[in-house]
Amino acid sequence: MRVCTIFTGGTIGSRVSLEGVISPHSSMAYRLLECYTRQYGTDIDFCIEEPFQILSENLSSENLLHLINTLLNVLNKVKPDGIIITHGTDTLQYTAAVLGYIFAEADVPIVIVSSNYVLDDSRANGLINFKSALDFIKGDYGKGVFVSYQNTGDMPTIHCGTRLQPPEAFSDSVYSVSQSWFGKFDNGKFITNKQFYRNTEQYKLFSSAEEIKLSKCSNQILRINPYPGMGYPELTENIKVVLHESYHSGTIAISQQLEEFAARAQKLNIPIYLTGLSMNEAMYETVEKYRSFGILPLEESSVISQYCKLWLALSNNLDIIKVMNRSAALDWVKKC
Repeated sequence: MRVCTIFTGGTIGSRVSLEGVISPHSSMAYRLLECYTRQYGTDIDFCIEEPFQILSENLSSENLLHLINTLLNVLNKVKPDGIIITHGTDTLQYTAAVLGYIFAEADVPIVIVSSNYVLDDSRANGLINFKSALDFIKGDYGKGVFVSYQNTGDMPTIHCGTRLQPPEAFSDSVYSVSQSWFGKFDNGKFITNKQFYRNTEQYKLFSSAEEIKLSKCSNQILRINPYPGMGYPELTENIKVVLHESYHSGTIAISQQLEEFAARAQKLNIPIYLTGLSMNEAMYETVEKYRSFGILPLEESSVISQYCKLWLALSNNLDIIKVMNRSAALDWVKKC
């Protein structure tokens, strides 16, 4: 079996200096492969790509485009049985979502792995995440883009790339929205999540991954996070879409400022989408109110994946309304 491993840096590709500073180092890529072969054997034919080595908080559109082109080259020329991408945890969700939309119909599994600590730290989960990714590829359990990650005290888990929640502060855990992980390894046995469901039409944005564009600055997207006492910014014609997050119950404060903001958006033909509303619970009265303002709730999804979808759509001149209506609650789309 041939697996191409694409190293991009992050904690899994870093080491700690004598001064206690964590920095990417090219030798750590081979350190990961050495750790695997020493503990689990040499049953994999590895090929290696190193498009860049960065800490993932420095991830840019240029890095993502370089990674996309590297993937295209590997898929078209190397034709491996699977691909593993090593990545830092800070922006793991963004890369997973971008790749998830572009390579939704890849004919091999593409699995992203990270580590909570550098590999030489006994607390690091990087090796088990890497092994689980390889086991997932060996078992041919799924195709497309996934993330392999083991939270402390949990089983190694395979997540769909477009379903990851934003990271929690002061935590190195990775979760899927509404526990919609794809599968887990229980003592080596892969267990599929029976509640997992993926509508591929929501994730298929492009007929081909060739010549994908990604703008350097996504300043056409206004992303808003709610908090008590908040005010709304002035909308300009440069803004093409608003992505509004909600409190955990899918609510936002109903105020005159919100009503005026929504009215201004409608006047400028700027759609407002809201994330965080559960389809399976009773709705608060505030939900009906902001819907009456023309704010359209999306189905249960990751705000990061929705942001990345908008970023890709705007960068490639796709119809935002058509793209986003795929992930809006269908009965609400008809009413709004």
